[in-house]
Amino acid sequence: MQREIFINIAQHEKRVAILENKHIEEFYVERPDYVNLVGNIYKGKVESVLPGMGAAFVNLGLEKNGFLYVADAVTGMSSYEKLLEEGSEEEMEKMEGKKPLPSITELLKKGDDVVVQVVKEPIGTKGARLTTQISIPGRFLVLMPFDNHIGLSKRLESREERDRIRKIIEELKLPKDVGFIIRTAAQGASQKDFFRESRYLLNLWNHIKARARKVRPPQMIHQEYDIVLRVARDIFTTDVAKFEIDSRGDFKRVSRFLRILAPHLRPRLKFYGDRVPLFEKFDIEKQINKLYDRVVQLKSGGYLIFDQTESLVAIDVNSGKFVGKRNLEDTAFKTNMEAAEEIPRQLKLRDLGGIIIIDFIDMEYADHRRSVFKTLEKNLEDDKAKTKILNISSIGLVEMTRQRMRKSIESKSYQKCPYCSGRGIVKSVSTIAIELMRKLERFLVETKSRDIFVSLHPEVAYYISAPERNMIKPLERRFRKSIRILEDPNLHVEDIKIEQKSV
Repeated sequence: MQREIFINIAQHEKRVAILENKHIEEFYVERPDYVNLVGNIYKGKVESVLPGMGAAFVNLGLEKNGFLYVADAVTGMSSYEKLLEEGSEEEMEKMEGKKPLPSITELLKKGDDVVVQVVKEPIGTKGARLTTQISIPGRFLVLMPFDNHIGLSKRLESREERDRIRKIIEELKLPKDVGFIIRTAAQGASQKDFFRESRYLLNLWNHIKARARKVRPPQMIHQEYDIVLRVARDIFTTDVAKFEIDSRGDFKRVSRFLRILAPHLRPRLKFYGDRVPLFEKFDIEKQINKLYDRVVQLKSGGYLIFDQTESLVAIDVNSGKFVGKRNLEDTAFKTNMEAAEEIPRQLKLRDLGGIIIIDFIDMEYADHRRSVFKTLEKNLEDDKAKTKILNISSIGLVEMTRQRMRKSIESKSYQKCPYCSGRGIVKSVSTIAIELMRKLERFLVETKSRDIFVSLHPEVAYYISAPERNMIKPLERRFRKSIRILEDPNLHVEDIKIEQKSV
């Protein structure tokens, strides 16, 4: 499987496309008017403490206050295996789970200064989610200044590699008062790599601490890398065959970055200078455009429908043109298997998160349901976002959650429709015509003017005035008034504007 990274830099947008065998698997966008906050560290001031919610609101100097849950103020590395401790991971998790959480009022009070890090972007009306458990990522290591454990990414599965890393970490004699997490990218890294990066991260933390002591809150004290350097640090690993950037300035930035952290990968970094746009050259633009489609076609002829709401994402699986060769159960099973492979890819591509409900086609056989569920689980394993999935129900429903740290690609690129106000539908012309009759009747009862002017969208005006319906004449005769219908193409189809001539 060939993995490639392409970055397109424009004046007002940076786009990253990650391809596997020429098919886009991940896509990220960053714009000046929507700056990434995740990873930024702030010295904030507690604005309010809410014991009933177990949270505090913290002023970061941003448009909205961030919120800090009590669990984010006290917990440690729950997602990583402890590397240098006795006991199994399950035993440690049980021990950690037994620790009762203190009250938020025991930790914070209004007016307190607090150093926090953004772990989730502001979404909708909610401010940024914060943590006091600061983490500073490098390429191979993540420094955890307030946790004295050494942790290991669960994705490092090789026992030999884990033992090798364990030996290196023990020989490095890292400081006892801070913690480190060994990232998946550390596979194959040398002792020199670990030593150099640990010193870099410790120096950076000392700089952040010094700045935190000097500045008055609310103020940012450390900014995470932009999307270009984050990709170079987190995604550009040995399994990536090529990394192309169409900006000479950003190419040089990444080259300098790799010279320090991953010199062996520099030969795979390329500057793209052709006149044909980078994303056009490699057929990426067409694939990106399909990301915004509500309907996703499957190879067999079936399709998926994605619907996003405030509270959840609903995914509907349909057989479409696929009629199968044997029977209905076989058709449903094959379509669902295709969907179970495609849905995880779409979740990553669209960066969808929160509660997700998947409505597979009904299957009678329990074996078929189990196979579909296992396929879905297997394809979710490569997702960097944390997922939790509940077993498939007898009617084919799967409930799952996916970690959401920032807005989805669609919500960054689209706004609520000003025409339908996000409903996705507008009133029919006949419904608007009936509403107009009711409004006109109320208006005519109260007005003394004999001349009434009604401005409507052309479609509604035509419907109202059609001779076969004759909707206006009965009102004119009943109230002995003149009603004139005016067409206004600038009006919303649902707008009704009634005016009277001055008496």
